[in-house]
Amino acid sequence: MATAKTKSKKKAVKEPSVDYEVGEQFVPAKDKTVALDAIFGDSNVKHGLTAFAAHEINNLELWKRGEKYYVHCLIRQKKIYAKPEEIIRQLCIKRVFDLGYSPDQMALEVGVKMGSTVHSKAADIVVYREATLRLTPYIVIELKRPLRKDGIDQLESYMNATGVPFGWWLNGKDELIRYREEPNIFTSIDRLPASGETIDDVRAPRRKKDLEPLVNLRGLVELLEERVLANAGVSAFDEIFKLIFAKLFDEHSHGDDEALLFRRGSETPEELHDRIQKLFVRATKHPGWNEIFDPAEKIQLTPQALAPCVSELEKFRFFGSDLDVLDAAFEHLINPEQKGDKGQYFTPRHVVQMCVEMLNPRDNEFCLDPACGPCGFMIHTLKHVTENTGFKRKWGKEVENRKKEYAQNFLYAIDFDMKLAKVAKVMMLIMGDGKTNVFRVSSLDPREWKSNPYRVSDKVKDGMFDIVLTNPPFAGEITQAEILGNYDLAYKGDPATNKRANKVERDVLFIERCLRFLKPGGRMAIVLPQGIFNNTSDEYIREYVMKHARLLGVVGLHGNMFKPFTGTKTSVLFAQKWNSDEERIETGDYKIFFATSQRSGKDNSGEYIWLDKETKERVRGNKTSDVSRSASEVLLDHDLNDIVEAFQAFAREERLDFFA
Repeated sequence: MATAKTKSKKKAVKEPSVDYEVGEQFVPAKDKTVALDAIFGDSNVKHGLTAFAAHEINNLELWKRGEKYYVHCLIRQKKIYAKPEEIIRQLCIKRVFDLGYSPDQMALEVGVKMGSTVHSKAADIVVYREATLRLTPYIVIELKRPLRKDGIDQLESYMNATGVPFGWWLNGKDELIRYREEPNIFTSIDRLPASGETIDDVRAPRRKKDLEPLVNLRGLVELLEERVLANAGVSAFDEIFKLIFAKLFDEHSHGDDEALLFRRGSETPEELHDRIQKLFVRATKHPGWNEIFDPAEKIQLTPQALAPCVSELEKFRFFGSDLDVLDAAFEHLINPEQKGDKGQYFTPRHVVQMCVEMLNPRDNEFCLDPACGPCGFMIHTLKHVTENTGFKRKWGKEVENRKKEYAQNFLYAIDFDMKLAKVAKVMMLIMGDGKTNVFRVSSLDPREWKSNPYRVSDKVKDGMFDIVLTNPPFAGEITQAEILGNYDLAYKGDPATNKRANKVERDVLFIERCLRFLKPGGRMAIVLPQGIFNNTSDEYIREYVMKHARLLGVVGLHGNMFKPFTGTKTSVLFAQKWNSDEERIETGDYKIFFATSQRSGKDNSGEYIWLDKETKERVRGNKTSDVSRSASEVLLDHDLNDIVEAFQAFAREERLDFFA
């Protein structure tokens, strides 16, 4: 038995492929981590090697000579100074070997002829169809050190110059595999072909159950904007939105084992365009889906632009996607300049979450956002209610059907902007099929509601809602007499004694509009410019609110919160409508919760500040799309959760009924 154990241990030791030289030490597996830290010089960069499995990294043959490290090259069969890019090169070479290609089919640092000259930088790796003369390049590989993002243009220029159909760009963490259909038409594919395979083998029909979780939609959108849509002569928002809509319908229409239509096959770009266009048109006419796009609308992308878009989006599952992933993409897509003109600013989702948690909606309460934008408040309300353990425990196996029923019956949203109303409908469709009660009308002008084809006036009424959450547009004034005449605040709160103003800011009218929507005892959270809380001239607004509602609290938001769109200082007003004048009089003086956020989660330029959960240090990549760690490893640097906890303690101490 002892002898057998000894032999087993000897067999497990990996012997180096080349001989030792004087003064060299072979690095065993147990010392690989220390060696790689020394080679990469930054543990954050080394940890970018996530494209490779641990066993692949452990198979590297590393040697130490003095203070320098060397790696055994599988092609050149000699030791090479171990720079970070060289480590990635050897990992790539081994991966290509595993696909069935031989060392004789590969060459390193190959000069690429472009026109009459040779490109100044050689291709890192070229894989040939045959092993003898190496005449026909088949795959070009472009390598970068971890976390570097450049080089994709370079790869595609090499592919065009050499005529290869396949290219692989890799930085150790991120990778992109490209297929060249014809000059300047590149699409992404899931994997490289093994030896003897063609594109038809790689592009097998994609089934619904094979779809991957959507982890970085904003990154995909940015890639498409930069590489495909920049010169397409179309609105990136409009066309990507149509493709997402078509893909959602494709997922909705097929079972788990069925092949999907939204995929890149071996057909021509023109044939693919025809198939996706028909899929989109079917979606616009399908019952329940026909409220979002006009049936006459068509995808405006050319076949050459549509093909790479489909190839980038096809492998991901959109239904049931993570809320924050979708939010980040739509925050990027909604044009900042268009929002700024109208004073419509994307509400950061940690502000939305704070408002929802402080009002604590329940599954039998009607909720409304009368200026919904992309519907963040209602989506977080849906998430808050249905992810509550009580909801799940109550409904058990029926939880998904009950979630849909709740969204359809209790959540309402309104926005005047056509584009934002479409986004709101699709977001609710993805999150819980609550699109039924998303309406494109003006909340401030109920005259429109009766003529609306969905008869909003029959579905949305004053005194109907338990909760109103909103961030109304600040910019612009209402000047139409027929609108102003309906609002007490246009008369400074008292039509009997004050003359009506000729113009009133939108956000002021939204305060009264929200209070009217509420039932007696209903509660609201509304984001407002700081001046309403401070200006002497706005005292009548404050008096109007206190007459109609109990002030629950005011949370001052940091000046960076709405950057980069605006530096306007804002606060959130929380209030609960009085049940009656008698209640207001009887209550008399009462406590009000006040808090000021010191950490907004954004820096002075408006970039999100992501921290490592363990070290609390700011991580590389501050844009949502660039965070180099998984969502479970990072957190946003803000203090709104602390404010929520403090308010919840205040609410229980004051015995507020919605925290009873």
